[in-house]
Amino acid sequence: MDSSTGRSFVPPRSASARRAATVVLTALAPASWGTTYVVTTELLPPGHPLFAGLMRALPAGLAGLAITRVLPRGDWWWKAAVLGVLNIGAFFPLLFLAAERLPGGVAATLGAAQPLLVAGLAGLVLRDRPTPWRLTWGVLGALGVALVVLGPRARLDATGVAAGLAGTAAMACGVVLTKRWGRPAGVGPLALAGWQLTVGGLLLLPLTLVIEGTPHGIDAAAVGGYLWLGSMGGLIAYTLWFRGIGRLPVGASAPLVLLSPLVATAIGIARGESLSLPQTLGFLLALAAMLATQLDPPHPGRRARRGTPDPGERAAALGEPGMTVAVLGATGMVGSRVAAEAARRGHRVLALSRKPAAHDPAADPAVTPVAVDVRDAHAVHEALAGSTAHGAADAVVLAVRTEPADEEFLVGATRTVLDAAARLGIRVLVVGGAGALRSPDDPGLLVAHNPAYVPAEVRAVAAAGLAQWETCRAHTGADWVYLSPPALLEPGARTGRHRRGTDTLLTAADGRSWISAEDLAVAVLDELRTPGAERHITVVHQDAAPPAVSYAAPASQEKS
Repeated sequence: MDSSTGRSFVPPRSASARRAATVVLTALAPASWGTTYVVTTELLPPGHPLFAGLMRALPAGLAGLAITRVLPRGDWWWKAAVLGVLNIGAFFPLLFLAAERLPGGVAATLGAAQPLLVAGLAGLVLRDRPTPWRLTWGVLGALGVALVVLGPRARLDATGVAAGLAGTAAMACGVVLTKRWGRPAGVGPLALAGWQLTVGGLLLLPLTLVIEGTPHGIDAAAVGGYLWLGSMGGLIAYTLWFRGIGRLPVGASAPLVLLSPLVATAIGIARGESLSLPQTLGFLLALAAMLATQLDPPHPGRRARRGTPDPGERAAALGEPGMTVAVLGATGMVGSRVAAEAARRGHRVLALSRKPAAHDPAADPAVTPVAVDVRDAHAVHEALAGSTAHGAADAVVLAVRTEPADEEFLVGATRTVLDAAARLGIRVLVVGGAGALRSPDDPGLLVAHNPAYVPAEVRAVAAAGLAQWETCRAHTGADWVYLSPPALLEPGARTGRHRRGTDTLLTAADGRSWISAEDLAVAVLDELRTPGAERHITVVHQDAAPPAVSYAAPASQEKS
């Protein structure tokens, strides 16, 4: 029990356990795709690969729409169309063309190159530069698959190779853009899968009718095969896949596609096929590569944290002097005050921002300004890991906002920090917006949708904060807490008098909802020192509020 707050610390579920569960669920998608070959050859009518792709996509997509009853809105109409073409509509025909023109082993080897393509695209689009560790294991994984599936009769056909590479590149682009765009606030992975499968199926429909037509004599076995491909290999698999892409670092999710040829090989072994010694070694090498890419190698600049392997347990001890707190957005209204409060309490501070403010080391030696663009995933990871002289962070506070509201930037920045923290095993406190809280007079109505707190001119700010909250809630790999300020947040006095709540907007003694940025910083450090079990919290000042109140998420903070 913490005497200052009157609440006991309950360690949150281990971030590593959540990450492992996410990896396992995501891996079910490529594992199910590994059954496609045996289902197609044993159950489906021959000579109709496009029809098989159509039956895998369109009914599943329509089922997803019927279940969720959610349609895209705004720019998500064209984003869903682009992702549907890349992941489904273009990928399926190219995959089938490669399968027709190439031996299965050659086609599978081309597909195994997808993690390498994803790594390159992630560097360009996400600024997530691949580590030598993952690049090395990506090459070894493709080599392992090649040893398993390439035989002495393997032949190369220019059209088949081009189709195989184009299909692999299409899905790699789909993976990276899915990571880049995320999902709209309030939209789950099932709806996202339904949108894309529907788009892909509608694209395949005319191609199938013109090129192949429908097969004759569809028997009960074929019906069962189509049902399997559309359910487990379609809607369920893609729902798990898009869920995993959103929650895992892109360098960890992409290599899981190696499971597809490995599962196909395992099915062949179960049906009486045997592996040669090189094939066995290749199987083990590909499996080792897939597992290795889920881990990060020990970083040479990272301090050993022996005895506190679990982020929740480590967070419970963050009140000890000598903790290093990284503050992203350290030049903003909230971030600058969090950095000052942390230094005041005797902690080391990494003041991370795109353009660090001038700093006098003699005046405050505990604060180290570090230039970091939060859009650069590699730079964020290196800064938190302690690749330079400042050492590694024990906790990170994300306090970035934009003026005007930039939802895409905010969601991308939040996901980048959560991904890095998950890999490093450090706790994240996100200073978000009040829009994600429940209204005190109507718990079923979020503040973001309540005109009493959110006038029309700040709806975009509230929507961005709500999207940020959904991004945190969808990320199971990191140990995070989301702190929503009250309705009014502005500079003021540091009194230390605040009250903590959970997911409902709090009001002060006179019924108004406000706090100073200085006291919010006090609450941030209190939460780091004595974390609660809740993922979503809020605070409010205990005294009377200033004369006027309106919704004010920390909009004056700058992009980091």
